[in-house]
Amino acid sequence: MMYDEAIEYIHSIPKFVRPLGNADLERLLAVLGNPHKKGQYIHVAGTNGKGSTAAIIARILMEQGYKTGLYTSPFIEVFNERIRVNGENIPDADLCDITERVKRAAEDNNLAVSEFAFITAAAFLYFAEQKCDFAVMEVGMGGRLDATNVIEKPLVSVITSIGLDHTQYLGETIEEIAAEKCGIIKRGCPVVSQSNAAVREIIKKAAADMDADPVFADDPADGADAGNGHSGAAGFVYKGRYYPLALKGGYQKYNGAAAVEAVNALRKQGVKISAAAVDAGMRNVTWPARFEFTRSNVIIDGAHNIDGILALKKSLVGLKKPYGIVIAMMSDKAAAECVGKIAEGAEFIIASELDMERCEGAEKIAEYADDLTRVITEPDYKRAIDAGLDMLPKNGVLCVCGSLYLAGAARGYLRNMR
Repeated sequence: MMYDEAIEYIHSIPKFVRPLGNADLERLLAVLGNPHKKGQYIHVAGTNGKGSTAAIIARILMEQGYKTGLYTSPFIEVFNERIRVNGENIPDADLCDITERVKRAAEDNNLAVSEFAFITAAAFLYFAEQKCDFAVMEVGMGGRLDATNVIEKPLVSVITSIGLDHTQYLGETIEEIAAEKCGIIKRGCPVVSQSNAAVREIIKKAAADMDADPVFADDPADGADAGNGHSGAAGFVYKGRYYPLALKGGYQKYNGAAAVEAVNALRKQGVKISAAAVDAGMRNVTWPARFEFTRSNVIIDGAHNIDGILALKKSLVGLKKPYGIVIAMMSDKAAAECVGKIAEGAEFIIASELDMERCEGAEKIAEYADDLTRVITEPDYKRAIDAGLDMLPKNGVLCVCGSLYLAGAARGYLRNMR
């Protein structure tokens, strides 16, 4: 199987299968030798911040010298990003080999799994064969029925911020969505959360039902507020200690605090993680398309739900610079609310789109921003970025946001731009 054939096959698998649940995935994993039972896992769920938190934890473990797997979704530019070991994408040859083997196991045993479950099985197999000391697994959607939830006994379950997203699958209220995400809590296993106060009682009850005492991360302070020699520095202060977090955006300090508490939970179980490794992990972590400066005046952020958009807007305002927006969104998101919020205070907004069936049309996006700021419609995202750069006032920044698909396309375009 060649690389293009492997990717084409993976994307040909249905997004969802019936009945829901992981019964066939568990049978598939059994045929593959139960690789998910051979590792030590950190399991991360949440609406926003779970990918960043997973990346921080994985980098800290790597800096300590552990061979560390990281499983995330979606990818930004290349599929291989989803399965990494020590920061390196799975090589094409390994991805092809494992795809072929998982495909053969599923077809020979008449096991129907979803696309995400298939990729999850491949990740478990790769991490086991790479003999990873730990693997950090990010939930795809929800938690209770997610393919990653075949993990039987994680070293720690982490639940980041919870908000309204994927409501057609997870429930129409914060409480319903929180209950789904609490499905990753396992009996007797530590739970760490950076979730909003509105759902803490739900998490507490779910943890109590599983004899697992939750730890809720306190709110961190900006590094500039440290008052201990770090004024104006990047990073954050948590429980009196400064952490040099490389990830930009005011919201990242909350993910950093969740990672700190996850590290503390691992230490209590005898996992050696030094303060120096924590600092190095915070300092060296990278995570694309999250308030990422691809150049001095361009920010790419994959925010695509209202909580993510509000956090992005707060970070943009915090720059104290004029900013313009290029945005495209999927039609199954709360596009009207998100566009309306991000348009407030922007110098201009350029409504764009992607050549995808799910994508909202640029003209519709423009309607959502009408009367809030200067609005331009440009369906071609490349031309939209060009126009945004031309329109920027002196010392201004251009923010490309609204979809991780747009973020990936924009990163590639900007990298190749002269």
